[in-house]
Amino acid sequence: MNCIPSPISEKKNQNNNENCIGKENVPQTISKDIAIKLTPHSTNEKKILSEVNCNKIDTLQLPQSNIKRDSIHSEKTRKRQLTNDSDDQVESKAIKKPKLRQWKDLDTSEINDPFMVTEYTDSIFSHLYERETQTLPTHNYLLDTESPYHLKSSMRALLIDWLIEVHEKFHCLPETLFLAINLLDRFLSQNVVKLNKLQLLCITCLFIACKFEEVKLPKIANFAYVTDGAATVEEIRKAELFILTSLSYNVSLPNPMNFIRRISKADDYCIETRNTAKFIMEYSLCCNKFIHLKPSYLAAMSMYIARKIKNDSFKWDETFVHYSGGIDIESDPAFKDFINELIGDIAVPETNLDSLRLKFKKPKHGMVYFKVYDWCKQKTSKH
Repeated sequence: MNCIPSPISEKKNQNNNENCIGKENVPQTISKDIAIKLTPHSTNEKKILSEVNCNKIDTLQLPQSNIKRDSIHSEKTRKRQLTNDSDDQVESKAIKKPKLRQWKDLDTSEINDPFMVTEYTDSIFSHLYERETQTLPTHNYLLDTESPYHLKSSMRALLIDWLIEVHEKFHCLPETLFLAINLLDRFLSQNVVKLNKLQLLCITCLFIACKFEEVKLPKIANFAYVTDGAATVEEIRKAELFILTSLSYNVSLPNPMNFIRRISKADDYCIETRNTAKFIMEYSLCCNKFIHLKPSYLAAMSMYIARKIKNDSFKWDETFVHYSGGIDIESDPAFKDFINELIGDIAVPETNLDSLRLKFKKPKHGMVYFKVYDWCKQKTSKH
């Protein structure tokens, strides 16, 4: 069990395939010298032998009837082969016929926009989908009561609620909050922290996230000040070094906002839907039930609920599947379960996140909380 020292407890396949070079289909020929010994016993036999030795054999001519019969047979064989070859070509074409694409290519329409870099979009998001699996907590340390790093959900909710309030006071970017929560969860999933050092851990994660995301970084003295004496400047510096070492300096996070913007393309960049999805996604990141899920998965859940709030008859078609990174609701029963769980938690919260609710009740964020809460409450009442 790793414990942070004061201030924080420390804590190809080799390929077995056959060689690509195949065996050459070269027929093996066996040459045999066949010696025909003729023992001439008569004058006619001598004459025949002399003609053979002198290479005076004339061209062999078959009877006319045999030529016609063989030519007819060869013509039929040739036609049959042509017919079989044509059938094989038709069959091979039928097999190689590509499947019709069901989703709409929305990147092509933005090819002239240099800010969208459409020629690199697929490569960028392929990298992000791979990278996000490397920046997840090792497990959900809140729900796993057998884990040596288990922490009560109410304790994490208290930390996150305070973190949201400080984040608002510092006027930081949304990406900064998401990264700070990610650093906090990853550290707590593999280290034991004393209760009196949790606030130090929380403010230090925000400090690291600000360094990584913000253009104008608040002074470290301000971070120490908001803790009201729970953390000094020197303690924050030491905690920063220990946290970064524990996480192997792996700070870069595929931000959930990137995936929200990607899926929003399939929604024709509807501002109302995207603002609603931002609140739902931030709520899911703060909720204790979903910390082990990938950011792209949470983004798809948020956009799906936001679209349902706007239009209850909405269908998650092939275009949304493509731009969400291949998340197909029909073939993923767990997705529906997580959706229902998130809707239920928004309607009847299990943890206290007052700062988050107050934040999205403000006109600055479109007061989307009321709309989302009323819809979720209505859905849960039907069940």
